[in-house]
Amino acid sequence: MIEVLDGYENMRKDYENFLRVEEGKGPFFRLYLWKKPAISLGFHQEPRDFSVDVVKRPTGGGALLHGWDISFSVADVKEMWGKSPKKIYLRLMGLLKESLERLGLSLKLSNYGGSCREYFCIFQPTFGEITHKGKKLVACAMRMGKRGFLLHGSLFWTLNYLRAEQIMGIPSERLRDRMTTFEELSVSWEELLKAVEDFFTRILVCKASYSL
Repeated sequence: MIEVLDGYENMRKDYENFLRVEEGKGPFFRLYLWKKPAISLGFHQEPRDFSVDVVKRPTGGGALLHGWDISFSVADVKEMWGKSPKKIYLRLMGLLKESLERLGLSLKLSNYGGSCREYFCIFQPTFGEITHKGKKLVACAMRMGKRGFLLHGSLFWTLNYLRAEQIMGIPSERLRDRMTTFEELSVSWEELLKAVEDFFTRILVCKASYSL
């Protein structure tokens, strides 16, 4: 079921799922939209003034504009996914890439080894993020705990580039040069939702295989 909440509630629910996993529960999946445009900041970023709500994510990375994306989160224990954050992240992003490629897209996982150096994460795909012809298509970030992890991300369904320019202060031409959307790739809303659901199913299948 897809939820539609404001930015504060979306981040609160993701963080609560992360804390529940730290207690040994899970996995937890969320598929959600943003009730109104908002900017989420990486956990260590300093806030700036914008004309929309600004919320802190429980994960790192750069600032990201929401309101036209489909967001998801996965919270689970680390046990079966790997001993390092890098391995866990790549396994999960690989599963997401497989689900999205069923839409007929040719996608890549970014191999850029650094973190986001810009205030907005849109300017460069960071390690393991999903791209189409070099442009960012999915933005993701992860937080590790003692027992579990939280992965959440945004699939760029569509974007009002002129509105984004007004909010972020970044020329729309520059945004188009750095990112693309599923709508621009002729993927329907229903197809994208089914792809995310397929991603969640792949996670459960992997867990079931691990427990055998």
